[in-house]
Amino acid sequence: MDGDVDVSLSQAAIKFYVEQGAAPDTMVEPLFWFDHADIGRYAEVGCGFGFGLDFAREALGWEVRGFDPSPLARAGRRLLNLPVTSNYLGPETLRGEAPVDVLLASEVIEHVADPHRFLNDITPTLAPDGWLVISTPNAAGVSREASPGALLPILTPGYHLVLFSETSLRRLLEAHGFAQVEIRASETNLTALACRQSRPCDLSRTLDRALYRDYLKRRLDALDPDEPLAHGFSGRLIKEYLNAGDIEAAQAELQGLTETYRRLYGIDLERPETVLVEPIEITSFVRFAVAIPANLCGLAYRSAFIALHHAHDPARALARYELGERAGVDLQKALQSIGSDDGETEHLVELCRLGALESSIRVDPSETPMRLKAARGAFVGANGGGASRCRRFEIDLERCFVDLAFNGDYTAANALDDARRTEWPDAPDVLDALGLAAHDHARSCHARGLLALNDRNDAEAALTWFRAVGEYLQASTAAGSAERDDLARAIDIALLSAQAIAEPEAAARACEERLAVTPSPAPHVFGLCCEAFQRLVHGGAYASASTLKPAITRQLNLAPELVTGELAFVLGILALNHAADPAEAFGWFSRAAQLTSPESSLNTLALSHARLAEAAAGIGADPRTSK
Repeated sequence: MDGDVDVSLSQAAIKFYVEQGAAPDTMVEPLFWFDHADIGRYAEVGCGFGFGLDFAREALGWEVRGFDPSPLARAGRRLLNLPVTSNYLGPETLRGEAPVDVLLASEVIEHVADPHRFLNDITPTLAPDGWLVISTPNAAGVSREASPGALLPILTPGYHLVLFSETSLRRLLEAHGFAQVEIRASETNLTALACRQSRPCDLSRTLDRALYRDYLKRRLDALDPDEPLAHGFSGRLIKEYLNAGDIEAAQAELQGLTETYRRLYGIDLERPETVLVEPIEITSFVRFAVAIPANLCGLAYRSAFIALHHAHDPARALARYELGERAGVDLQKALQSIGSDDGETEHLVELCRLGALESSIRVDPSETPMRLKAARGAFVGANGGGASRCRRFEIDLERCFVDLAFNGDYTAANALDDARRTEWPDAPDVLDALGLAAHDHARSCHARGLLALNDRNDAEAALTWFRAVGEYLQASTAAGSAERDDLARAIDIALLSAQAIAEPEAAARACEERLAVTPSPAPHVFGLCCEAFQRLVHGGAYASASTLKPAITRQLNLAPELVTGELAFVLGILALNHAADPAEAFGWFSRAAQLTSPESSLNTLALSHARLAEAAAGIGADPRTSK
């Protein structure tokens, strides 16, 4: 894109906003806190570009109206064809028109010197039973430890005249006759839902993401693909596809935007090592906005995420994470040159740094101490960044460790664990210092137990970790019940696997009890007990395995299709090495050979053991065809 194009600061700011700065999903989520049955008319005060209006009209089918005299609102009115009045909403603006069912003022009230007069001016247009939605920065987010990316959007010196706490916002709305006031608070934001009558609502309800994705796609299809607005819709759609687990759709959309950026900007996301290699001299925000798409950091991050977690290519992911960091840092510098910042970009930079650390550890575990030191320095800064920021970094490191362990990359997990050991010794109670949520604490214990069991061959240590999971799992409320259930099943498997090595008799008894149910245990329970049985045999705990064997074979007699090659093989090992019954062993080894691919190592083992059993029993049969 031509760097000499005549672009004003206002145009550059609009380009940043539509590409990266706006968060339409956050804007419209409060619209899902109440029932839509009686909603027909919707208005926004200080509507800005109008993403909220556009979603309400296109996705929810409401009649909409916006009020905002800013250049951003004029751009939205033109590009989205919205009914936006270039004026403030006041007593005379809607004289004679029907009242609205929902009135939203997002990030407006902090700009006015007299909030009481502001509410007096805008609320007459609201129906008697209508909903008022007010969002504003949270004064509680102002602290010495807050990062610039979080602090600047709250304070915005010279523009924000009033800051509210949750209590003061509630009192303001109640003073204006709103009998029902519900507030959702985050670290940086307050969103209030108010009504003069008591009506049902639920602030725990979230945006319908499928509806939002459909809105983004339909809007994108109707736009010129070379326009910044289209680039912003595309970037948000990629994020939504990725969060929904639709990797194929995310990759297809990412490929299209990659080709567009290659053509318009000369930026090739397929060759990230060639992009922004030299630091950009930020001479002006306008020149930066013309030269670089504002969502480049997010695109690089999501491309890297796909490369690492789905293509399992850490080297490719590393180059993309590093590009994401460079792009995000440059964007923040450009914004700061005009006294602004972007909290989401700041967060993306942190994610890119952590992703680069994880990727580099997988590529070369020997570099972990050096990479960890550099990442810690970049994250918390030379002055330590405050206790809260340091703790958040350690929590992110713990999540990185958990991902490595769950993915079975034990070499990398050990490397990271060793590099952190002096600060976070290897014991369950020390994790309390991180202040993890209960579900995250349970996952950390699970990961450390897997590392002890599967890599360090320390079943007793693994049992300690797995048993520590229980109390945290019971206290887990943040995650959905399905996620808790999945973790509980995984811990069940892990506990029995560790018990089969460290406490074989206890493991055998536990499995016998599970298999004693009538008419038959659930398939996953039988599978769990088979895994424990196989561990017992492979660990040489033949006596304990032999006590469990009748329960296993009873189920196999009821459902022969449950026999697997691995299970048949260990039954043969037990018969040959413990029961001294080569004839039975021959039958199981032959069955294992039939159930496995001729190219597999297990098939080779099964055939060789069948011949040994055949010789010991004096049987003259072909193990490949014997029943």
